[in-house]
Amino acid sequence: PIGFPADFIGEAVEQSRTWFYTLMVLSTALFDETPFKNVVVNGIVLAEDGKKMSKRLKNYPDPMGVVEKYGADALRFALMYSPVVRGEDIRFCEKLVEEAVRNVLLPLWNSYSFFVTYANACAFQHTTDRRASRHPLDLWIQCEIQDLINRMTQQLDAYDLSATCTELFETIDALTNWYIRLSRKRFAGKEGNEEDREEALQTLYDVLLTLSQLLAPFCPFMTEAIYLNLVSTPHGSVHLTDWPLPRALSTGEKLLLDKTRTMRTIVSLGLSIRGEKVLKLRQPLHKATVALPPALAEHCAFSKDDIDLMRMELNVKELAFTDHPEELADVIAQVDARKVGPRLGSRVQEIIKAGKEGDFEVEEDGRIRILDELLAPDEASIVYRAKEGLNVAASKGIVVSLDTTLTEELELEGRARDLIRAIQRLRKESGLELHDRITLSITGAKDILQHHEALITEGTNATLGETSQNSSAIDLDGTKVTICFEKR
Repeated sequence: PIGFPADFIGEAVEQSRTWFYTLMVLSTALFDETPFKNVVVNGIVLAEDGKKMSKRLKNYPDPMGVVEKYGADALRFALMYSPVVRGEDIRFCEKLVEEAVRNVLLPLWNSYSFFVTYANACAFQHTTDRRASRHPLDLWIQCEIQDLINRMTQQLDAYDLSATCTELFETIDALTNWYIRLSRKRFAGKEGNEEDREEALQTLYDVLLTLSQLLAPFCPFMTEAIYLNLVSTPHGSVHLTDWPLPRALSTGEKLLLDKTRTMRTIVSLGLSIRGEKVLKLRQPLHKATVALPPALAEHCAFSKDDIDLMRMELNVKELAFTDHPEELADVIAQVDARKVGPRLGSRVQEIIKAGKEGDFEVEEDGRIRILDELLAPDEASIVYRAKEGLNVAASKGIVVSLDTTLTEELELEGRARDLIRAIQRLRKESGLELHDRITLSITGAKDILQHHEALITEGTNATLGETSQNSSAIDLDGTKVTICFEKR
């Protein structure tokens, strides 16, 4: 028969002993062949209280109400991202759908809206015969997207829907919180380099187009809207396009990916320390120290521009590297007692104690040897605990320590940056554009102006002078400061 056997069949887990079984018996008897090549088994969607959804109990939200509130795409993505497509049961709640909106749909739509705003501002036209961009950020995001294509293709070929959805989170975060944020000046054409702006727009166009194709099976409506506006073909559809082709990354592309992902991890760890210590990003700090795993440090050759970028993102005066993570944190092996208990029996506590005391070795294959026992990566993991007096965060073997001691000089610069933020907010509220120059008058912040006048005038596109227009009083760490400005 045409289309036989089926590429896949999907049904709920309770059908494994009925529908799946019946099909197999009939197909074997009639054709001596299996009726399907793959099985996608769905778990049961339970109510938030863990009970089966019941019309009598009304223990579930109205499905159409969820769709109207969050959209059909969000509901589809939330379910395919959940363990229910792996045959596991889930407790459904609106929070799952809300997370899909917040972490995937909204960031992607904001990226698309950002592109449309800047593309329309300069009458952008996409071209296919352009020179390939050599800008480091463009090269990196193109590698990220190609790597995403490769991973999603492999997982969809294996019908692993949940893993495929997981891949999208990190890539969309990289697009919005690294590529677009670091490229804002390029998109705005602030440096007066029209060619650079064109390359940034062309790159973002290609990225959005590819992401709409990759996300189309999961979020068909939003991706269709993005695609049709990007390509301007009223008779086309993203669902009729070919799937982006997987391609093996070159050695140089892999190195670029590893280096940039390491940089993002370093920055993320530093920012997590700031969050724990309730230190806003505008407050400069003295120093950050980083320790990398030997294998990673070997091929992550950071340039001066890379180091300057990380230093700026962390807002520290100095960024240092060390080959000795033990100087920053105590390295221990944390044993999962529940997993190793049945195998090790009475030795569990002895193994746990040895791991906490640092009496272990990491084998080349990733297993951890504690005393004479070899533990798999899911049985024991390497954990870094900050030494006394240090502020440390670690992930994937990368350790970051942040000096959070605030000197009078650092605090003064932090207040200057707070003042800049307040002025920029007042400029925006008055309807001024970023490129508009102003005459600025500030009273009540003599010490800040004495040390950071240049920083303030450059950050607000201003010249200090006498004016009484647009007067506003703000509270700056308990000090009343009056700001007046007018457009020049």
